[in-house]
Amino acid sequence: MEKITYFDVEYANSKNKAICQMGIVCENYNDHEPYYPELDIYVNPEDGFDSNCVRVHGITASQVANEPSFPKIWKDIEKYFTNAVVIGHNVASSDLDAVVKNLRRYNLDIPEFYYICTYELAKKFVPSYAISNYSLAALCEYFEIDIDSEHNAFDDACACSDLFNTLVETYDIDVDNCVKKYYPNNTSVHTSYIDAAVLRKSISEFYGVVRGFSIDNVINQDEMDYISAWRDSNIQYSNHKEVADIIEVINAILDDNIITLDEIAQLQRCMKEYLDAMSTSPVTLATQILDGILKGITIDGEISDDECKNLRQWLYDNIYLSDHFPFNKAIETVDKVLEDAILTKEEAEYLTSVIEDMLHPVESLKAEIYTVEGKHICLSGDFAYKGQKSAVEKYIAARGGIVDSNVKKITDYLIIGSCGSQAYSNGTYGTKVKKAIEYNEKGCNIQIVKETDFFSNVK
Repeated sequence: MEKITYFDVEYANSKNKAICQMGIVCENYNDHEPYYPELDIYVNPEDGFDSNCVRVHGITASQVANEPSFPKIWKDIEKYFTNAVVIGHNVASSDLDAVVKNLRRYNLDIPEFYYICTYELAKKFVPSYAISNYSLAALCEYFEIDIDSEHNAFDDACACSDLFNTLVETYDIDVDNCVKKYYPNNTSVHTSYIDAAVLRKSISEFYGVVRGFSIDNVINQDEMDYISAWRDSNIQYSNHKEVADIIEVINAILDDNIITLDEIAQLQRCMKEYLDAMSTSPVTLATQILDGILKGITIDGEISDDECKNLRQWLYDNIYLSDHFPFNKAIETVDKVLEDAILTKEEAEYLTSVIEDMLHPVESLKAEIYTVEGKHICLSGDFAYKGQKSAVEKYIAARGGIVDSNVKKITDYLIIGSCGSQAYSNGTYGTKVKKAIEYNEKGCNIQIVKETDFFSNVK
Protein backbone atom coordinates (compact mmCIF):
# COMPACT_ATOMS: atom_id res chain seq x y z
CA MET A 1 0.00 0.00 0.00
CA GLU A 2 1.50 3.29 -1.10
CA LYS A 3 -1.04 5.86 -2.33
CA ILE A 4 -3.78 6.56 0.21
CA THR A 5 -6.66 9.03 0.12
CA TYR A 6 -8.40 10.15 3.28
CA PHE A 7 -11.93 10.99 2.26
CA ASP A 8 -15.17 12.34 3.68
CA VAL A 9 -18.36 13.75 2.17
CA GLU A 10 -21.45 15.58 3.34
CA TYR A 11 -24.62 15.17 1.34
CA ALA A 12 -27.80 17.16 0.82
CA ASN A 13 -30.17 14.30 1.55
CA SER A 14 -29.91 10.70 2.69
CA LYS A 15 -32.11 9.34 -0.14
CA ASN A 16 -29.90 10.23 -3.11
CA LYS A 17 -26.76 11.14 -1.14
CA ALA A 18 -26.31 14.09 -3.51
CA ILE A 19 -22.93 15.45 -2.41
CA CYS A 20 -22.63 19.05 -1.21
CA GLN A 21 -19.09 18.93 0.25
CA MET A 22 -15.98 16.74 -0.12
CA GLY A 23 -12.78 16.68 1.89
CA ILE A 24 -9.79 14.90 0.33
CA VAL A 25 -6.23 14.36 1.56
CA CYS A 26 -3.98 12.20 -0.67
CA GLU A 27 -0.48 11.16 0.36
CA ASN A 28 2.21 8.49 0.17
CA TYR A 29 1.64 6.17 3.11
CA ASN A 30 5.34 5.39 3.54
CA ASP A 31 6.71 8.93 3.85
CA HIS A 32 3.45 10.96 4.28
CA GLU A 33 4.42 13.21 1.39
CA PRO A 34 1.39 14.59 -0.49
CA TYR A 35 0.52 13.08 -3.87
CA TYR A 36 -1.82 15.93 -4.78
CA PRO A 37 -2.99 19.12 -3.04
CA GLU A 38 -5.50 18.81 -0.20
CA LEU A 39 -9.03 19.63 -1.30
CA ASP A 40 -11.96 21.19 0.54
CA ILE A 41 -14.67 21.29 -2.14
CA TYR A 42 -18.23 22.55 -1.95
CA VAL A 43 -20.60 21.09 -4.55
CA ASN A 44 -23.96 22.13 -5.95
CA PRO A 45 -25.89 18.86 -5.48
CA GLU A 46 -28.57 19.86 -7.99
CA ASP A 47 -31.07 18.22 -5.68
CA GLY A 48 -33.20 19.03 -2.64
CA PHE A 49 -31.84 19.37 0.90
CA ASP A 50 -33.11 17.20 3.74
CA SER A 51 -33.58 19.32 6.88
CA ASN A 52 -32.07 16.51 8.99
CA CYS A 53 -28.87 16.57 6.91
CA VAL A 54 -28.69 20.37 7.13
CA ARG A 55 -28.97 20.15 10.92
CA VAL A 56 -25.94 17.83 10.93
CA HIS A 57 -23.53 19.73 8.67
CA GLY A 58 -25.06 23.23 8.44
CA ILE A 59 -24.69 23.48 4.65
CA THR A 60 -27.73 25.00 2.94
CA ALA A 61 -28.93 25.08 -0.65
CA SER A 62 -28.24 28.81 -0.99
CA GLN A 63 -24.69 28.37 0.30
CA VAL A 64 -23.71 26.04 -2.55
CA ALA A 65 -26.04 27.33 -5.28
CA ASN A 66 -23.14 28.85 -7.25
CA GLU A 67 -20.69 25.99 -6.72
CA PRO A 68 -19.84 23.52 -9.54
CA SER A 69 -21.83 20.30 -9.87
CA PHE A 70 -20.38 16.82 -9.28
CA PRO A 71 -19.57 15.99 -12.95
CA LYS A 72 -17.50 19.17 -13.29
CA ILE A 73 -15.49 18.25 -10.21
CA TRP A 74 -15.09 14.52 -10.82
CA LYS A 75 -12.83 14.86 -13.86
CA ASP A 76 -10.33 16.75 -11.67
CA ILE A 77 -10.48 14.50 -8.61
CA GLU A 78 -10.75 11.02 -10.16
CA LYS A 79 -6.96 10.72 -9.98
CA TYR A 80 -7.16 10.91 -6.17
CA PHE A 81 -8.97 7.54 -6.20
CA THR A 82 -7.10 5.78 -9.02
CA ASN A 83 -4.66 3.10 -7.76
CA ALA A 84 -5.26 4.32 -4.22
CA VAL A 85 -6.68 3.00 -0.96
CA VAL A 86 -9.51 5.21 0.28
CA ILE A 87 -9.63 5.64 4.05
CA GLY A 88 -12.57 7.06 5.97
CA HIS A 89 -15.02 6.49 8.79
CA ASN A 90 -17.91 4.31 7.60
CA VAL A 91 -16.36 5.04 4.22
CA ALA A 92 -18.00 2.16 2.34
CA SER A 93 -21.61 2.60 3.46
CA SER A 94 -21.51 6.39 3.46
CA ASP A 95 -18.82 8.18 1.45
CA LEU A 96 -18.07 5.70 -1.36
CA ASP A 97 -21.76 4.87 -1.61
CA ALA A 98 -22.46 8.58 -2.15
CA VAL A 99 -19.77 8.81 -4.84
CA VAL A 100 -21.17 5.79 -6.70
CA LYS A 101 -24.72 7.12 -6.54
CA ASN A 102 -23.53 10.40 -8.03
CA LEU A 103 -21.49 8.66 -10.74
CA ARG A 104 -24.53 6.60 -11.74
CA ARG A 105 -26.78 9.63 -11.67
CA TYR A 106 -24.59 11.46 -14.19
CA ASN A 107 -23.76 8.35 -16.28
CA LEU A 108 -20.06 8.48 -15.41
CA ASP A 109 -17.79 5.42 -15.32
CA ILE A 110 -17.36 3.84 -11.90
CA PRO A 111 -13.72 2.95 -11.17
CA GLU A 112 -12.55 0.16 -8.89
CA PHE A 113 -12.34 1.37 -5.29
CA TYR A 114 -10.27 -0.15 -2.48
CA TYR A 115 -10.74 1.04 1.07
CA ILE A 116 -9.98 0.78 4.79
CA CYS A 117 -12.70 1.77 7.25
CA THR A 118 -11.52 3.40 10.49
CA TYR A 119 -14.86 2.51 12.12
CA GLU A 120 -14.26 -1.20 11.42
CA LEU A 121 -10.67 -0.96 12.66
CA ALA A 122 -11.76 0.74 15.88
CA LYS A 123 -14.48 -1.86 16.50
CA LYS A 124 -11.87 -4.59 16.12
CA PHE A 125 -9.13 -3.12 18.32
CA VAL A 126 -10.61 -0.57 20.75
CA PRO A 127 -12.39 -2.34 23.66
CA SER A 128 -16.06 -1.38 23.98
CA TYR A 129 -15.74 -0.76 27.74
CA ALA A 130 -13.20 2.00 27.07
CA ILE A 131 -15.39 4.17 24.89
CA SER A 132 -18.99 5.41 24.80
CA ASN A 133 -19.43 4.66 21.08
CA TYR A 134 -17.41 4.29 17.89
CA SER A 135 -18.29 7.59 16.22
CA LEU A 136 -15.46 9.63 14.75
CA ALA A 137 -15.93 12.30 17.41
CA ALA A 138 -15.87 9.81 20.31
CA LEU A 139 -12.77 8.04 18.98
CA CYS A 140 -10.94 11.33 18.45
CA GLU A 141 -11.80 12.38 21.99
CA TYR A 142 -10.54 9.03 23.32
CA PHE A 143 -7.21 9.34 21.47
CA GLU A 144 -6.99 13.12 22.11
CA ILE A 145 -7.20 14.00 18.42
CA ASP A 146 -8.50 17.46 17.55
CA ILE A 147 -11.34 17.93 15.07
CA ASP A 148 -11.54 21.55 14.00
CA SER A 149 -15.20 21.31 13.01
CA GLU A 150 -17.13 18.05 13.28
CA HIS A 151 -19.24 17.19 10.19
CA ASN A 152 -17.14 19.46 8.01
CA ALA A 153 -15.97 17.10 5.26
CA PHE A 154 -12.40 18.41 5.08
CA ASP A 155 -11.93 18.52 8.87
CA ASP A 156 -13.35 15.01 9.18
CA ALA A 157 -11.01 13.73 6.45
CA CYS A 158 -8.05 15.22 8.32
CA ALA A 159 -9.29 13.70 11.59
CA CYS A 160 -9.57 10.30 9.85
CA SER A 161 -5.92 10.63 8.84
CA ASP A 162 -4.87 11.22 12.45
CA LEU A 163 -7.18 8.48 13.75
CA PHE A 164 -5.97 5.90 11.23
CA ASN A 165 -2.30 6.50 11.97
CA THR A 166 -2.98 6.46 15.72
CA LEU A 167 -4.81 3.13 15.47
CA VAL A 168 -2.00 1.60 13.40
CA GLU A 169 0.68 2.75 15.83
CA THR A 170 -1.24 1.91 19.00
CA TYR A 171 -2.27 -1.60 18.00
CA ASP A 172 0.58 -2.43 15.57
CA ILE A 173 -1.89 -3.12 12.75
CA ASP A 174 -0.80 -4.78 9.51
CA VAL A 175 -2.58 -2.37 7.16
CA ASP A 176 -2.10 -4.50 4.03
CA ASN A 177 -4.42 -7.09 5.56
CA CYS A 178 -7.08 -4.44 6.17
CA VAL A 179 -7.59 -3.36 2.56
CA LYS A 180 -10.95 -4.35 1.05
CA LYS A 181 -12.38 -4.04 -2.42
CA TYR A 182 -15.53 -1.93 -2.60
CA TYR A 183 -18.57 -3.50 -4.25
CA PRO A 184 -21.23 -0.92 -5.13
CA ASN A 185 -24.76 -1.42 -3.85
CA ASN A 186 -27.65 -1.56 -6.26
CA THR A 187 -29.21 1.89 -6.44
CA SER A 188 -32.53 2.98 -7.86
CA VAL A 189 -32.78 5.56 -10.61
CA HIS A 190 -32.18 9.08 -9.34
CA THR A 191 -35.38 10.93 -8.50
CA SER A 192 -35.31 14.57 -7.43
CA TYR A 193 -35.58 14.86 -3.66
CA ILE A 194 -38.15 17.01 -1.90
CA ASP A 195 -38.73 17.13 1.84
CA ALA A 196 -42.13 15.70 2.80
CA ALA A 197 -43.10 18.86 4.71
CA VAL A 198 -42.15 21.04 1.74
CA LEU A 199 -44.23 18.84 -0.57
CA ARG A 200 -47.24 19.08 1.75
CA LYS A 201 -46.89 22.85 1.91
CA SER A 202 -46.64 23.13 -1.87
CA ILE A 203 -49.81 21.10 -2.42
CA SER A 204 -51.82 22.84 0.33
CA GLU A 205 -50.88 26.28 -1.00
CA PHE A 206 -51.65 25.18 -4.57
CA TYR A 207 -55.04 23.94 -3.38
CA GLY A 208 -55.67 27.38 -1.88
CA VAL A 209 -54.54 29.14 -5.05
CA VAL A 210 -56.90 27.04 -7.19
CA ARG A 211 -59.66 27.71 -4.66
CA GLY A 212 -58.93 31.41 -5.09
CA PHE A 213 -59.09 31.09 -8.87
CA SER A 214 -62.58 29.63 -8.72
CA ILE A 215 -63.91 31.93 -6.03
CA ASP A 216 -65.41 34.27 -8.66
CA ASN A 217 -66.58 31.38 -10.90
CA VAL A 218 -64.30 32.50 -13.74
CA ILE A 219 -60.94 31.02 -14.87
CA ASN A 220 -58.84 33.45 -16.93
CA GLN A 221 -55.62 33.00 -18.91
CA ASP A 222 -53.31 34.16 -16.09
CA GLU A 223 -54.82 31.52 -13.83
CA MET A 224 -54.49 28.82 -16.50
CA ASP A 225 -50.83 29.79 -16.97
CA TYR A 226 -50.22 29.48 -13.22
CA ILE A 227 -51.68 25.97 -13.12
CA SER A 228 -49.52 24.98 -16.10
CA ALA A 229 -46.41 26.47 -14.48
CA TRP A 230 -47.07 24.59 -11.23
CA ARG A 231 -47.25 21.35 -13.18
CA ASP A 232 -43.99 22.07 -15.03
CA SER A 233 -42.08 22.96 -11.85
CA ASN A 234 -43.33 19.93 -9.91
CA ILE A 235 -43.19 17.23 -12.59
CA GLN A 236 -39.72 16.28 -11.32
CA TYR A 237 -41.44 15.03 -8.14
CA SER A 238 -43.94 12.82 -9.95
CA ASN A 239 -42.37 9.78 -8.30
CA HIS A 240 -44.62 10.84 -5.39
CA LYS A 241 -48.06 9.38 -6.08
CA GLU A 242 -49.93 12.46 -4.87
CA VAL A 243 -47.97 14.71 -7.27
CA ALA A 244 -48.41 12.22 -10.13
CA ASP A 245 -52.18 12.16 -9.53
CA ILE A 246 -52.43 15.97 -9.52
CA ILE A 247 -50.34 16.28 -12.68
CA GLU A 248 -52.48 13.66 -14.42
CA VAL A 249 -55.59 15.74 -13.68
CA ILE A 250 -53.88 18.96 -14.81
CA ASN A 251 -52.83 17.34 -18.09
CA ALA A 252 -56.39 16.25 -18.72
CA ILE A 253 -57.99 19.62 -17.99
CA LEU A 254 -55.39 21.55 -20.04
CA ASP A 255 -55.70 19.25 -23.02
CA ASP A 256 -58.14 21.55 -24.87
CA ASN A 257 -56.64 24.83 -23.50
CA ILE A 258 -59.91 25.55 -21.71
CA ILE A 259 -60.59 25.04 -18.00
CA THR A 260 -64.20 24.76 -16.92
CA LEU A 261 -65.47 25.13 -13.36
CA ASP A 262 -66.23 21.40 -13.29
CA GLU A 263 -62.60 20.69 -14.19
CA ILE A 264 -61.38 23.06 -11.47
CA ALA A 265 -63.64 21.25 -9.01
CA GLN A 266 -62.13 17.94 -10.16
CA LEU A 267 -58.62 19.29 -9.54
CA GLN A 268 -59.62 20.51 -6.09
CA ARG A 269 -61.13 17.13 -5.20
CA CYS A 270 -57.90 15.37 -6.20
CA MET A 271 -55.86 17.60 -3.89
CA LYS A 272 -58.45 17.50 -1.11
CA GLU A 273 -58.19 13.72 -0.89
CA TYR A 274 -54.48 14.09 -0.21
CA LEU A 275 -54.93 16.98 2.25
CA ASP A 276 -57.60 15.09 4.22
CA ALA A 277 -55.17 12.20 4.70
CA MET A 278 -52.33 14.43 5.95
CA SER A 279 -51.28 14.54 9.60
CA THR A 280 -50.49 18.27 9.47
CA SER A 281 -51.97 20.55 12.15
CA PRO A 282 -55.43 21.76 10.97
CA VAL A 283 -54.47 25.37 11.73
CA THR A 284 -51.20 25.14 9.77
CA LEU A 285 -53.01 23.52 6.84
CA ALA A 286 -55.83 26.09 6.88
CA THR A 287 -53.47 29.08 7.03
CA GLN A 288 -51.47 27.65 4.13
CA ILE A 289 -54.72 27.30 2.18
CA LEU A 290 -55.67 30.87 3.12
CA ASP A 291 -52.31 32.11 1.84
CA GLY A 292 -53.05 30.25 -1.40
CA ILE A 293 -56.52 31.78 -1.70
CA LEU A 294 -55.13 35.28 -1.15
CA LYS A 295 -52.48 34.63 -3.79
CA GLY A 296 -55.07 33.16 -6.16
CA ILE A 297 -57.43 36.14 -6.10
CA THR A 298 -54.62 38.66 -6.66
CA ILE A 299 -52.60 36.77 -9.28
CA ASP A 300 -54.18 38.68 -12.18
CA GLY A 301 -53.67 42.05 -10.47
CA GLU A 302 -57.38 42.64 -9.84
CA ILE A 303 -59.92 41.74 -7.17
CA SER A 304 -63.55 41.61 -8.24
CA ASP A 305 -66.60 42.21 -6.10
CA ASP A 306 -67.45 38.48 -6.22
CA GLU A 307 -63.92 37.50 -5.20
CA CYS A 308 -64.04 39.86 -2.23
CA LYS A 309 -67.46 38.68 -1.03
CA ASN A 310 -66.61 35.01 -1.47
CA LEU A 311 -63.33 35.55 0.38
CA ARG A 312 -65.27 37.05 3.27
CA GLN A 313 -67.59 34.02 3.29
CA TRP A 314 -64.59 31.65 3.41
CA LEU A 315 -63.13 33.64 6.33
CA TYR A 316 -66.36 33.47 8.31
CA ASP A 317 -66.69 29.76 7.53
CA ASN A 318 -63.24 29.31 9.10
CA ILE A 319 -63.62 31.70 12.02
CA TYR A 320 -61.67 29.26 14.23
CA LEU A 321 -58.55 30.75 12.64
CA SER A 322 -59.04 33.95 14.66
CA ASP A 323 -55.75 35.12 16.20
CA HIS A 324 -53.76 33.09 13.67
CA PHE A 325 -51.95 35.34 11.19
CA PRO A 326 -52.99 36.42 8.55
CA PHE A 327 -56.65 35.72 9.41
CA ASN A 328 -57.36 38.72 11.65
CA LYS A 329 -55.88 41.24 9.22
CA ALA A 330 -57.67 39.61 6.28
CA ILE A 331 -61.14 39.63 7.86
CA GLU A 332 -60.70 43.13 9.28
CA THR A 333 -59.72 44.51 5.85
CA VAL A 334 -62.46 42.66 3.93
CA ASP A 335 -65.13 43.83 6.40
CA LYS A 336 -63.85 47.39 6.06
CA VAL A 337 -63.99 47.54 2.24
CA LEU A 338 -67.40 45.82 2.13
CA GLU A 339 -68.93 47.97 4.84
CA ASP A 340 -71.28 49.54 2.28
CA ALA A 341 -71.66 46.22 0.39
CA ILE A 342 -69.91 47.70 -2.67
CA LEU A 343 -66.27 47.22 -3.66
CA THR A 344 -64.98 50.34 -5.41
CA LYS A 345 -61.88 50.39 -7.59
CA GLU A 346 -59.97 52.26 -4.88
CA GLU A 347 -61.04 49.74 -2.25
CA ALA A 348 -60.01 46.84 -4.51
CA GLU A 349 -56.56 48.39 -4.96
CA TYR A 350 -56.28 48.93 -1.20
CA LEU A 351 -57.29 45.31 -0.52
CA THR A 352 -54.73 44.10 -3.07
CA SER A 353 -51.93 46.06 -1.37
CA VAL A 354 -52.91 44.74 2.07
CA ILE A 355 -52.94 41.16 0.76
CA GLU A 356 -49.49 41.63 -0.79
CA ASP A 357 -48.20 42.79 2.61
CA MET A 358 -49.81 39.76 4.30
CA LEU A 359 -48.26 37.35 1.80
CA HIS A 360 -44.82 38.97 2.17
CA PRO A 361 -44.77 40.32 5.75
CA VAL A 362 -40.98 40.66 5.89
CA GLU A 363 -40.37 42.44 2.58
CA SER A 364 -41.15 46.00 3.69
CA LEU A 365 -39.51 45.82 7.11
CA LYS A 366 -36.73 48.27 7.90
CA ALA A 367 -36.10 47.98 11.63
CA GLU A 368 -32.74 49.07 13.01
CA ILE A 369 -30.77 47.56 15.90
CA TYR A 370 -27.69 49.25 17.28
CA THR A 371 -27.05 47.02 20.28
CA VAL A 372 -28.08 43.51 21.33
CA GLU A 373 -26.73 43.64 24.87
CA GLY A 374 -29.30 42.20 27.27
CA LYS A 375 -31.83 41.69 24.46
CA HIS A 376 -33.74 38.47 23.78
CA ILE A 377 -33.18 37.52 20.14
CA CYS A 378 -34.62 34.71 18.04
CA LEU A 379 -33.40 33.61 14.59
CA SER A 380 -35.46 32.32 11.67
CA GLY A 381 -34.39 30.77 8.35
CA ASP A 382 -30.96 30.26 6.79
CA PHE A 383 -28.27 32.90 7.18
CA ALA A 384 -25.65 34.19 4.78
CA TYR A 385 -23.28 35.15 7.63
CA LYS A 386 -20.57 32.44 7.44
CA GLY A 387 -23.26 30.19 5.99
CA GLN A 388 -24.50 29.03 9.40
CA LYS A 389 -27.11 30.10 11.93
CA SER A 390 -24.78 28.95 14.73
CA ALA A 391 -22.24 31.60 13.66
CA VAL A 392 -24.91 34.29 14.07
CA GLU A 393 -25.78 32.92 17.51
CA LYS A 394 -22.12 33.21 18.55
CA TYR A 395 -21.95 36.75 17.12
CA ILE A 396 -24.96 37.78 19.23
CA ALA A 397 -23.76 36.03 22.39
CA ALA A 398 -20.33 37.70 22.10
CA ARG A 399 -22.12 41.07 22.23
CA GLY A 400 -24.20 40.27 25.29
CA GLY A 401 -27.37 39.15 23.53
CA ILE A 402 -29.60 36.30 24.70
CA VAL A 403 -30.52 33.83 21.95
CA ASP A 404 -33.98 32.26 22.27
CA SER A 405 -34.68 29.07 20.33
CA ASN A 406 -38.33 30.07 19.86
CA VAL A 407 -40.31 33.31 19.75
CA LYS A 408 -41.59 34.32 23.20
CA LYS A 409 -43.61 37.25 24.49
CA ILE A 410 -40.38 38.65 25.95
CA THR A 411 -38.46 38.34 22.66
CA ASP A 412 -37.09 41.74 21.61
CA TYR A 413 -35.94 40.95 18.07
CA LEU A 414 -36.68 38.25 15.51
CA ILE A 415 -33.94 38.23 12.87
CA ILE A 416 -34.79 36.76 9.46
CA GLY A 417 -31.96 35.05 7.56
CA SER A 418 -31.44 36.50 4.10
CA CYS A 419 -31.29 32.99 2.57
CA GLY A 420 -34.84 32.12 3.63
CA SER A 421 -35.73 28.47 4.09
CA GLN A 422 -37.53 25.88 2.00
CA ALA A 423 -39.02 24.63 5.27
CA TYR A 424 -40.97 27.85 5.87
CA SER A 425 -44.54 26.85 6.65
CA ASN A 426 -46.05 29.76 4.70
CA GLY A 427 -44.01 30.34 1.56
CA THR A 428 -42.00 33.50 2.22
CA TYR A 429 -42.17 33.30 6.01
CA GLY A 430 -42.20 30.67 8.72
CA THR A 431 -43.96 29.91 11.98
CA LYS A 432 -41.65 32.20 13.98
CA VAL A 433 -42.64 35.25 11.93
CA LYS A 434 -46.27 34.19 12.18
CA LYS A 435 -45.99 33.84 15.98
CA ALA A 436 -44.23 37.21 16.36
CA ILE A 437 -46.96 38.98 14.38
CA GLU A 438 -49.67 37.25 16.44
CA TYR A 439 -47.96 38.31 19.69
CA ASN A 440 -47.65 41.88 18.41
CA GLU A 441 -51.38 41.94 17.60
CA LYS A 442 -51.95 41.19 21.30
CA GLY A 443 -49.77 44.08 22.50
CA CYS A 444 -46.21 42.73 22.43
CA ASN A 445 -43.39 44.63 20.75
CA ILE A 446 -41.27 42.09 18.88
CA GLN A 447 -39.28 43.82 16.16
CA ILE A 448 -38.78 41.72 13.03
CA VAL A 449 -35.45 42.50 11.39
CA LYS A 450 -33.78 41.35 8.17
CA GLU A 451 -30.29 39.88 8.43
CA THR A 452 -28.81 42.56 6.15
CA ASP A 453 -30.22 45.37 8.28
CA PHE A 454 -29.03 43.67 11.46
CA PHE A 455 -25.41 43.37 10.36
CA SER A 456 -25.33 46.87 8.85
CA ASN A 457 -26.30 48.51 12.14
CA VAL A 458 -25.14 46.42 15.12
CA LYS A 459 -21.81 47.52 16.48
